[in-house]
Amino acid sequence: MVIAGLMISLVPPLFSGAVSGARVKTSARDLAIVLREARSKAIIYNSEQQVQLDLEKFQYRVGKDKALALPDDVSVDIQLISGEKLNNIVKHVIHFFPDGSSSGELITLSGNNHVYHLQLNWLTGAINITSGLDHAG
Repeated sequence: MVIAGLMISLVPPLFSGAVSGARVKTSARDLAIVLREARSKAIIYNSEQQVQLDLEKFQYRVGKDKALALPDDVSVDIQLISGEKLNNIVKHVIHFFPDGSSSGELITLSGNNHVYHLQLNWLTGAINITSGLDHAG
């Protein structure tokens, strides 16, 4: 009985951490998909495409498409190609150009000791995702 009681008390916190980590990973993948779609549209339609991040409402969208939600417990940090970090921003626009290039940012999504970096290559517009540990937590 004691062992069963310990198991019941230990499993929920472990499970909630795993769910939160999965939310961060899913958010990073979903955002990467939208960024790749915007790049493809820029090339196909030969026109600049913009991905708008609204961190006040925890959502993002391509142009005037329907907004997609970010979980409230995921924080987003943006570093420009110049190295400048955009702290406390509410809205930000990522650009993709007809030749496939982009505005070239590093977008970091983090939560519950999970971190995912989305690196946008300015020259090719390629989006790479890397993961790491949040050393702040």
